[in-house]
Amino acid sequence: MQSPRLFCLCAIFLLIFSSFSSFANEAFRLPQHTHLSKQAVHLNIDPQKQVFSGVTTLHLSFAKPTDVISYHSKALNIKDVYLQYHGKRYPLTVQAPNQYEIVSHKAPLKLKDSATLHIQFSGNLSSHHEGLFRGREQAYLLTQFQSMEARGVFPSLDEPNKKSIFKFSVSTPIEYDVLHNTRVHSITKQHATKLTQFKATPRLNTDILSLAIGQFNATPLDTGHLKSKVYVPKRIPITLPTYFNQIVNASISHIETYLDAPFPFKKLDFIVGNYGSVAAMENLGLVSINYNQIPDLDATDKAHCQFKKLIAHEVAHSWFGNDITMAWYDDYWLNESFTEFIAAKVIQNLYPNQDLCTYTPQSRAFKDDNSKAMPLVFDVKSRKDTLAYGQLHYTKGRALLEMLEQAVGERAFQSLMRRYVDLYHGQNVSTKQFIKLFEDPNLQSVISSFTRQTGYPLVTLSRHNNQIFIEQKDLFNRPEQLWTIPVSLKLWDGGKISTHKLMLSQHKQKVALNKDVKAVFLDAGGVGYFRFVNQSDFEDIPIHKLSRQEKASFNDNLQALAITGHVDFMKYTNALVTELNLLQLGTPRADEIVSTLIDAYLEHVQLNSVSPYTSYLQKHIKLKIQWQQALEKPYGNSLMKLYGVYMQDSNAVNAAKRVYQSGEHIGHAHFDAIVMTLAKNATNEEYKSLIQDFSAIPTTEKEAFLSGLGYVDSAFKAALYYDLLLSDETQGMVIDYRFQFPIFNPALRVSSVQLINARKNEIFNRISSESLQWFPYNFLLACSDEQNKAVHQLFESWQSISGLKSKLSIVSDGIEQCTLNSERIGKSILAASPHSKQ
Repeated sequence: MQSPRLFCLCAIFLLIFSSFSSFANEAFRLPQHTHLSKQAVHLNIDPQKQVFSGVTTLHLSFAKPTDVISYHSKALNIKDVYLQYHGKRYPLTVQAPNQYEIVSHKAPLKLKDSATLHIQFSGNLSSHHEGLFRGREQAYLLTQFQSMEARGVFPSLDEPNKKSIFKFSVSTPIEYDVLHNTRVHSITKQHATKLTQFKATPRLNTDILSLAIGQFNATPLDTGHLKSKVYVPKRIPITLPTYFNQIVNASISHIETYLDAPFPFKKLDFIVGNYGSVAAMENLGLVSINYNQIPDLDATDKAHCQFKKLIAHEVAHSWFGNDITMAWYDDYWLNESFTEFIAAKVIQNLYPNQDLCTYTPQSRAFKDDNSKAMPLVFDVKSRKDTLAYGQLHYTKGRALLEMLEQAVGERAFQSLMRRYVDLYHGQNVSTKQFIKLFEDPNLQSVISSFTRQTGYPLVTLSRHNNQIFIEQKDLFNRPEQLWTIPVSLKLWDGGKISTHKLMLSQHKQKVALNKDVKAVFLDAGGVGYFRFVNQSDFEDIPIHKLSRQEKASFNDNLQALAITGHVDFMKYTNALVTELNLLQLGTPRADEIVSTLIDAYLEHVQLNSVSPYTSYLQKHIKLKIQWQQALEKPYGNSLMKLYGVYMQDSNAVNAAKRVYQSGEHIGHAHFDAIVMTLAKNATNEEYKSLIQDFSAIPTTEKEAFLSGLGYVDSAFKAALYYDLLLSDETQGMVIDYRFQFPIFNPALRVSSVQLINARKNEIFNRISSESLQWFPYNFLLACSDEQNKAVHQLFESWQSISGLKSKLSIVSDGIEQCTLNSERIGKSILAASPHSKQ
């Protein structure tokens, strides 16, 4: 809902432009009858200077006569604009953009067919990782245009459905190279200047245009006719995994086969750099990869799996996002979910024994998807709205596709995907168009209910009066919520396994099962976007009868039931610890259990329960850890976090100190865990020393070091940490989300509120208003009435920030839910603690 003030602004805006007879019906959109057939862009850029300049020519066509010409411009200084129409030149008055960054000119006459618009402009490098920005190393410039950021570098029709052909040329000082979506057409050197002209792009939307300016090392890949290369700025010491070439080739080959569609473009290069909080970006022909995503050679299997999936994901964007593009930003999930779905298939096919990171995407989505979350499809009008994009567009969307695949069958779904790619090749597509591909109304309803509604259901199997029922209930107790859910039951009769599929579209339905069924599992395949409980008299299928995906779903669901009170929390914890003691360190399941115990400290164990919970783990975990050896293994990272940061085990802390004091921490595979452990266990003087060390840390390690410093145990340290975040030492780094790290400690949540409030002015000066609306998310792990009250008091004076109120509501809802759960969990912990009976 819009605020009254925003409504008035919109009304004023419409009055101002009501004289423009052809202005768009929706003020936040460009006129839909205006198209961009091609655009030439020339930029003058010196990486050592803050200001750049350029000229651009837009070749426009009109589906109907119009006397208004509109385009996007953000924070650009438009110096000259003229219209070329039917051989005549018409100067246009420079206009300021509206609140949606749309510039509109009144044309001197009705325009028919086509016209050319010429614009001279200048702009400034962005101080954030958006638009055209300087890498923290100062030696290179990069771009990030998604979403709606190309308009900050050159005027254009910056909307996803305004695909066009672009031809770029860039003038730089002679020592710099320029990279772009397409290959170089020519390079001309004159005196101290270099002019790099590029070949024209295929038809694409502005979000996936890209430039990189600097001095780069190039590593060729063996990708056949694509002749791909990986570019890395010369000052960044990056070693790519040996499998990088393999995963690129395998992704292309597998996707081509699965979709029966060739790679749609002629170029696929990669650029590695500092992209802030963006992991990677599918820029057509020049995929960007954040250097902090590249795992060390001795990283965990999970870390390598995640990186492989990331690369497969970006390659898959060549089909989904680049070739077939969302019609508008409210259909963003179509870009990301389809690529996640395909990337998982690539990894599972290529690395069947190292694909754990591809299982149960819904388990990650459930943490973000509550009653106040944004649905997959929601109204988008501005860049601020696109900041609501979260992991749900990747995880929940992919889970939805996997449920659909299970419902119709793999071959039928593959045929549908092939039809989708063939039908919409080179076009824009909406969710409504995707839904129409399904003839079954039930399947159409599945898509609508999971893309338009937030949250997720609890599915329960029960028996009453000798009849079996399956029912759904909203986990957030909203009685009006109802999904259409494809459910696949795995059945066991004591000898054979079978599957029973059904469509749950009512609150409660009868289920007809064979009389010889002895045991059930409610999530066959492990793809259901729901929690589940078996309250029937059927047994649970033995764990060894489940697939790896189903085991992952079972374990994740069991944890959720323990958190919500359906299963006793400490009985669940005891089962985990017992299992861990029997496992070899470094196995996927052992890593998963250690991560689960860490998550318990972060999300579920509150202030009064920390000590007895830690005592319980210290008593019952029987691992014999040789820390020098453990820190040489991939699993040493999570072990150090559990033992050093949360259990504050003296042996782990001393091991971290030895590594740091010896100087071996630089480049160490577990650098982040070591710094976290030192920050948590340091004296005040030792922590001051760590803060002072930040300036001398190599650039490539600063991100991990800065985050690790936030895991503190006192308000004194938290104050020093917040001062560091707001200092000049962190200029060029993303700091807004890092305010949460001290808040991870339940003992510091209220005092962190006070510390943040005391630094409000500095925070407002440093963080953009678009990012400030998300600042309440730093308190997502708050978990008591007192903390909820403190959070609301903090943000009372922030209410003028557009979008913040809704984000605070989401956080508050989460705090209330956590408070209810934490009471049950706290009682369970105290009951299991040896000190509770004193």
